[in-house]
Amino acid sequence: MIYRFDRFQVDDEDFRLTADGVEIPLEPKALRLLLYLIGNRNRLIRKQEILDGVWQQASISESALTRSIGLLRKALDDDSREPRFIQTVPTAGYRFIADVIALPKAEPRAAPLEPPPSFDPPPPPVPPPPVPSPSAWRSRGGLVAAGAVGLLLLVALGIWLHRRHTASAPIRSLAVLPLDNLSGDPTQEYFADSMTDELITELASIPGLRVVSRTSIMQEKGSHKALQQIATELNADAVVEGSIVRSGDKVRITAQLIDARTDRHLWARSFEGTSTDIVALQDSVAREIAAQAKLVLVPEAEVQSRSINPAAHDAYLRGRYFFGKGDVSHSAQYFQQAIAIDPSYASAYAGLANALDAATTVGLGRPDEVMPRATAAARHALDLDPNNGEAHTALGSIETIYDWNWKQAEYNLTRGISLSPSDSLAEMKYAVYLDAIGQADQAVIHMRRALALDPLSFFINRRLGATLYLARDYDGAIQQLQRAAEMEPSRKGVVDNWMSYAYEAKGGKDDAVEHDLLALKNDWPQVDTSALRSTYARKGWDAYWRARLQAPQPFDQDQCAAFGTARSYARLGDKENAFSSLNRAVDRRCYEIVWLQTDPRFDSLRSDARYKNLLQRLNLAAQ
Repeated sequence: MIYRFDRFQVDDEDFRLTADGVEIPLEPKALRLLLYLIGNRNRLIRKQEILDGVWQQASISESALTRSIGLLRKALDDDSREPRFIQTVPTAGYRFIADVIALPKAEPRAAPLEPPPSFDPPPPPVPPPPVPSPSAWRSRGGLVAAGAVGLLLLVALGIWLHRRHTASAPIRSLAVLPLDNLSGDPTQEYFADSMTDELITELASIPGLRVVSRTSIMQEKGSHKALQQIATELNADAVVEGSIVRSGDKVRITAQLIDARTDRHLWARSFEGTSTDIVALQDSVAREIAAQAKLVLVPEAEVQSRSINPAAHDAYLRGRYFFGKGDVSHSAQYFQQAIAIDPSYASAYAGLANALDAATTVGLGRPDEVMPRATAAARHALDLDPNNGEAHTALGSIETIYDWNWKQAEYNLTRGISLSPSDSLAEMKYAVYLDAIGQADQAVIHMRRALALDPLSFFINRRLGATLYLARDYDGAIQQLQRAAEMEPSRKGVVDNWMSYAYEAKGGKDDAVEHDLLALKNDWPQVDTSALRSTYARKGWDAYWRARLQAPQPFDQDQCAAFGTARSYARLGDKENAFSSLNRAVDRRCYEIVWLQTDPRFDSLRSDARYKNLLQRLNLAAQ
């Protein structure tokens, strides 16, 4: 039977929960609990009844029930204070309150909900990896890979073998925890982080496997949490953990794959080699183990033989490291260094394109100076490697926020997603494109996919809040933005602007002004926000925005200043100045202008002929 409610669907035979067609990994007990609640919907179910029905005769405390309810709320994005699905009845139990549609499966299956026990003998325990002798270290460098793809396919082999023994519970999602740097040299931290990043990228090419993105993974760096807790937070069925040692050109990686649902160690392996021909070694080992595991990789993921200068590869890893930390300037420098060392290195050009694209949105360069360089880097990456997903995504982003070439943007962004299906950045950039062409509901779907891939990313959470606002789900936007602010309180200032917009759209002027003042103080601490607050208290909404128009002008010289000014004039009903400001924003290639069609703040301008002229300037008139 299939049960549908809101945007969710539960299949009690395939034992899966999906949202908008995207699977949401969930612990088996939590999923059984959801099915039990749905089966008894609209009635109060006592806690003991649930424990008896779901946990049956197991000796279990109410804390397990409370934990599973918490996991369900997180998976369903449900708020216990204003529940849409699971209502808590204090001291009594729970009630499932959503409307549910029950549909039979098109082809009923005979398999029961839980498979019968296997009578195959259990696999032998995995022995700890042997520690090789110094002579073995020297002699085995040509036989094993020192890099990410070798480890990738070992993970894949472990997953495949695990599926043979537990076909009812396949591993559909995986988290690669940050590799520990055991080199004894803090300056090698970038190498361990970058190799983790490469592992994530390569694993993401395996069809049907969701791999948690880097941003969320790095939140667990140095964590002392239990593996099962980490896996639950990341919605991962299994985790890879390990360490890396680098000394000179020698590299040794030790790793193990663990099924987080059962805490079962599936395999462990230690292998070593040299970094001088790392890519060639990766390729040969990838092909060998893929054949053994009978994995069918997508054609684009099949790596062609290539040789990369080790120094260029090292600079590229440093560029990825700084990009992940949000240090765009240093990231671009290292990508340029990698290109200078090896001008045929496609991934370095793709990395540079992404770094330059990001530089304009954080005010590190004028778009007309930086974006042509970003375009050239992305196109050259594709000349060198037409199947480079990162390059397609970077080019599609540039075509969205700078070139306004919508047809090509759609091609490159969707191509980037198909080549890198676990890349949350690709999903996010595609959502920006969808908002630009007026498909706000589809943008929300893709932002939710980005969040499923990168659940602990502050920027993904914040962007989802903004996307919900553009889709006119103001309550959902506020809830999501509050979540982002809680994740990183030090960055709350870049959330307050969107909070202000959402409250304004809801008619909450007091809250809108308060959050606008907080955002203004974050961006321009020189502004006297107390005077503005006083103006609002004494003279009201219109007076506040007239004063607000004057406040940041001595300091605000960035590319999108005119766009912010246009918002204020639109609020005040001053269409003449609103359109004048919007045209200046187009002239300056402000990246925010792409939200013109979906932003509710400009609803009052849409019936004016000048609005259509703006769309024509953005090549959006026919969209």
